Amino acid sequence: MGKFLSIFILTFGLLLGTHVQAQNPENITICWDVSLSMQNRDLDKDFYFLDTYFKTVQNAKVTVLTFSDQILSKYDFTVSAGSWTDIKEKLQGFSYDGATSYASLGNYVTGGTVFLFTDGKQNLGTSTPNFGGKLFIVNSSKNFDRGSLNLLSIMNNGDVVNFMEKKEMDESIDPIEEYSGTILSGTAGLSNAEVYIQGNEEGKVKSDDKGGFRIDGKPGDTLIAVYGNKMEKQVLGDSKTMNFSLGDGGVQLQEVVVSERKAEPEEKINTAYGEENKDAVGYAVQSITEDDIPDAASTVNMAVQGKFSGVNLGINEDLSQVKMRPRNTILGNVYGLIVVDGVPLRQSGSHSGVVYSTDFVNPENIADITVLKGLAATNKYGSLGANGVLLITTKTATYAKQTGEKKDLARLTDNIYEEKIKVNAKTLVTPYLKELKGGKNIREAYDIYLVQRAKYQNEPSYFLDVSNFFYGTSPEIALRILSNVLENEDTDYGTLRSLYLRSVEIKNHDMALLAANRMFEVFPNKIQSYMDVAMAQEQLGNYQEALNMYNGMLTGDANPQLNFRGMEKVVGTEVRNLVNTHRAQLDISKVNPKYHNNLTYNARLVLDWNQPDAEFSVQFVNPQKRFFTWEHTEVGDRKRILDELENGNSTEQFEIVGSDTKGEWILNVTYDGNRTPANTSATFLKCTVEYNFGKPNQRKEEFLVRLQEVGEEVQLAKFSVD
Repeated sequence: MGKFLSIFILTFGLLLGTHVQAQNPENITICWDVSLSMQNRDLDKDFYFLDTYFKTVQNAKVTVLTFSDQILSKYDFTVSAGSWTDIKEKLQGFSYDGATSYASLGNYVTGGTVFLFTDGKQNLGTSTPNFGGKLFIVNSSKNFDRGSLNLLSIMNNGDVVNFMEKKEMDESIDPIEEYSGTILSGTAGLSNAEVYIQGNEEGKVKSDDKGGFRIDGKPGDTLIAVYGNKMEKQVLGDSKTMNFSLGDGGVQLQEVVVSERKAEPEEKINTAYGEENKDAVGYAVQSITEDDIPDAASTVNMAVQGKFSGVNLGINEDLSQVKMRPRNTILGNVYGLIVVDGVPLRQSGSHSGVVYSTDFVNPENIADITVLKGLAATNKYGSLGANGVLLITTKTATYAKQTGEKKDLARLTDNIYEEKIKVNAKTLVTPYLKELKGGKNIREAYDIYLVQRAKYQNEPSYFLDVSNFFYGTSPEIALRILSNVLENEDTDYGTLRSLYLRSVEIKNHDMALLAANRMFEVFPNKIQSYMDVAMAQEQLGNYQEALNMYNGMLTGDANPQLNFRGMEKVVGTEVRNLVNTHRAQLDISKVNPKYHNNLTYNARLVLDWNQPDAEFSVQFVNPQKRFFTWEHTEVGDRKRILDELENGNSTEQFEIVGSDTKGEWILNVTYDGNRTPANTSATFLKCTVEYNFGKPNQRKEEFLVRLQEVGEEVQLAKFSVD
């Protein structure tokens, strides 16, 4: 330690000089951080600090508090004649687990002298407790949060003793040892700065024409820039480029994302005379495409229900008895005309009672639906169109038009569900879970975990699986283990989103917000991060914060560099529901008026998953035991997969509407593995069922499954719609 320790002893002696003459025992509290990140602390340095102190203050009453995600233990000791052996033995015996929170420390400290031994890496919130006494903050870990340590010191008028931070550039920690990165100092004129890329041997620094510098690497690389006694660290995002410049205060880093803005295509709509440019049509036309049709629609009735203003289905919500406002007849037939691929269907009669079925139309085969009223309807169809026309264009017609081939897709076939319900009765088996089952009780199992952790902790699903193992018998231990996901600064996106989904499922919304905020911070180019932050804020009752984020996604202001259009439907539904549920508590002046009115469904389903790389299919079985399948596969929906990989959205919405949707529903999932063979991470799939959506009695239920084995078939959810 040499010169540095000599300075430390002199400084420490001056700080403690007032205690030398003290006759009464000193009241001391030692707050000892036992979170996972502290397991590599330098105990010799911590003990050197305490030994120096107790040589100066001979008599003391000492309370030792251990903490990680919460206060874990409290021990009282008496120090006489400078002997603190019992305290040292106790401090040597602690195990390290969990993330870090300072939230409760202030409640256990009542004054006196306080020693807070921590690295400052508080990842469970941003608490800055008031200790009410003289505070010394001591760090002996190589990786620490300087800002957090300084803030704690400022808020308590305390002192920081940081064994790992030296004052001069030539005495600083060797970045080669700390970051094992490529040295780029001296490149492009950086004579007074050093730049490193963690784990990337091909990074290059280039100067630009404006006196700045650019570094190229790969997504996920960590850039460390050192200038004078300043150091900045930032993760390189999907842009693969980071710009930075040297200023008087140090190195300024700013990530720049460049994306090509594509011209918006002209919007086409169907009319009685074929496709026309929307702007060229001289009358109002309502139209929806296949993207607007609920994936849960098992009949054509469900495909139309609630999609058009002034359009109502008949008895039992039958499309063949559709009525459109305004109607041009009082005594005659009031039913509208239905036209499929240009062919008018026989009209049902409102007075004769004759009903012609439309059940033969497969909702999965619908390309678009257009409603024509008034002059737009009678131009071609005359009196038949007097009560309005519903134009249905099928994918069959579109396919034939494009290829010249005819493909019979019009009718539903072979979709009667006759299988037994797939219940996931299999118990997850992994080597580490086998070991844990060898424990005779919860204490033994936890001790096994503390030993095995060093071997398995880098496996993406380890902490989630082990947390789930303990959750039924000890939720406190389970949550501590789960919080370790936040302790790892290099946790990948899939694992962080798994933490978010698991936290939502167990209704730990504080943890969910922490996971969402970490994703937002580390992966700002994934639009799902913005959605998850908003959802977590909403669940915590922070409705205005949630609305602001949702609305920012709709307007693009949340990040002008990103394309949020792929989530417009889901986000728009959330905004409508939030505005109409908590309108009195919200400022909605910046929300587009089209989102001020709510939508109502018998139920709304939302699927969330953690792995963009995962391929799976979900089978929906309706109360009539008819099923349809939604695929998250490259073959089944390549467009959806490409959009997800580009923009990072992993949420899908399904609406259940209509009287024939009431009853029992089953959702089964088949797992096809990851597209990337080297990716062995597990997939977590969550289904949220929101019953009576948009109504005063709205409620929700959540289901979560873990998928690992290729070909695995399990039941995702089973529920009843009233």
